[in-house]
Amino acid sequence: MASLTYEDAAHLLRRMGFGGTPDEIDALSQRGREGAVDYLINYQSIDNSAMEAQLAASFDFSDGPQDNTKFNQGLLRAWWMTRMVKTKRQFEEKMTLFWHNHFATALSGVQDFYMYAQNLTLRRYALDRFDNLLLKASQDAAMLIWLDGVTNNRANPNENFARELQELFSVGIKDVVTGAENYSEQDVKEIARAFTGWKFRRVRNGGPFDFEFFIDANQHDNTAKTVYGQTANFGGEDIVTIVSARPATARYLTKKLFDFFVYPIDTGSSGDRATVDKFATVYMNTNHSIKELVRAIFTSDEFFTERARYALVKTPVEFVVNPVRMLNANYLTGTSGGNQRETQLYSRSRLMGMDIFNPPDVAGWELNIGWVSTATMLERFNYGNYLISQRPNATPAAGVYFTNDQLKAYTKDSSKKTVKKFLEVLNVQADKTTLKQLMKYLTTDDQGNSVAWAVTDANVDKKIRGLVHQIICLPAFNLN
Repeated sequence: MASLTYEDAAHLLRRMGFGGTPDEIDALSQRGREGAVDYLINYQSIDNSAMEAQLAASFDFSDGPQDNTKFNQGLLRAWWMTRMVKTKRQFEEKMTLFWHNHFATALSGVQDFYMYAQNLTLRRYALDRFDNLLLKASQDAAMLIWLDGVTNNRANPNENFARELQELFSVGIKDVVTGAENYSEQDVKEIARAFTGWKFRRVRNGGPFDFEFFIDANQHDNTAKTVYGQTANFGGEDIVTIVSARPATARYLTKKLFDFFVYPIDTGSSGDRATVDKFATVYMNTNHSIKELVRAIFTSDEFFTERARYALVKTPVEFVVNPVRMLNANYLTGTSGGNQRETQLYSRSRLMGMDIFNPPDVAGWELNIGWVSTATMLERFNYGNYLISQRPNATPAAGVYFTNDQLKAYTKDSSKKTVKKFLEVLNVQADKTTLKQLMKYLTTDDQGNSVAWAVTDANVDKKIRGLVHQIICLPAFNLN
């Protein structure tokens, strides 16, 4: 069994989840590489009852669209953000986020209760065979609405879903490794015919996901179609099976997983193309198992290379959730005390460019450099200030906050030890110059005079909070 250092475990938990406290990282490192990955992947065995109880007490979606005081876009976003902050099954939420960007549908065109139902589907099938996930995503009400599947009929086939199924959800326009064209315009037309008549219906009043998929036989084209050179009376299920089995799909998914979880793949590099082929083979040899593909990726030497360390720009959701989990902040849901501070977390992510449940288009969000602009970087700095400024109210209020005692737990008796500890907790690598500047901040008063560092309540409330804000504003904290 390959060993796992503390730094390795921190890297693994940031990528497979949203980071953790030093104790959580240390415990993960004790499992070794394969053991840690197995623990995170086999999340169904992790007790998540505390989070589920908190969600049930705070978010009542039982009345569905009939009651917008309980079910609306804001509450939906807060519900998922709460999951990401509080879950014990971090990889479950991270994979749901990955598939949300892969099968990108949005509140801009789909009602909130259908988006909620889709989120549940993506979570349920996140590590299934890709065939099963792709079929469920294709039959999902949000997808049928978003890509006009409900209007796709044999008299007037709608090509939107047929095109995106290939371009974005499975094979890609060109093979990642060979560069060959993966489909033709005629394939788009023929596949559109295979999906004619795909619809859904509400099965009873109430409930946000009370609908069922069905095929309207009167609207389905029940004649022969020619797809990828094969001719038969293909239906949509057949197309899902065919595209899931193509090597191009294995390569396309491998590249997307690397781009999101490991490092950006350079398709112009023969080495990177070989890497894609290596992991695509795992997909093909395990009956298209997503679980086995990601297991192979996260236990690989490629994942733990220097190239992979801090190689990605944090998504806004990661930037928001990371410090909350790393510093073990208090997080309450609901509106007790008349305060709705939990809305700040999803709204802060939105200001940084990632509005959960509402990607910009069917292609999803542009990763890495797409997150970086003058405006979005300012919002990241503002979030750091907002986060560390939150203190407990006399009456417990919803949202995130830190007590001085929580921050004092990481505060040391010297400025150097204190800075190093908070850099460690927040998973930030800093050079000597940065370290000295942060130490100087702790030992300088408001008038610019040098003062001795002391662990006092006043220093924790002011200087330590300020130190955390400065670390969050460092360029290094933006890297994952």
